[in-house]
Amino acid sequence: MKPELNIYELVLFFKVTLTEEELKTKIDRYQSLLTTNGSQVMIKIKGKTSLAYPIKKFDTALHVVITYLGNGALIKQMNTEIQRDESILRAITTKLEQELIPTELINV
Repeated sequence: MKPELNIYELVLFFKVTLTEEELKTKIDRYQSLLTTNGSQVMIKIKGKTSLAYPIKKFDTALHVVITYLGNGALIKQMNTEIQRDESILRAITTKLEQELIPTELINV
């Protein structure tokens, strides 16, 4: 990966119609994409979550948070993969400030 790495948090809301195995496969695919590009990854599966408003006719979603090291090129690549994945209802990427970095990523 290129220099100028920052820490990003990717929040994914998957359709609740996915089975546990399908969700695990999708998460593994995104983790593999990130680690193949030299990133460090931390994943939290938050489970089912009620949505504030319906998204694509779903009132609940499977909530997953991926925290990773990256740059603009990696984010662009992730966004392309996310747009192709029909099981994702919504995806939000935010850059974390240095003070908000999880200690698990600092100590790796």
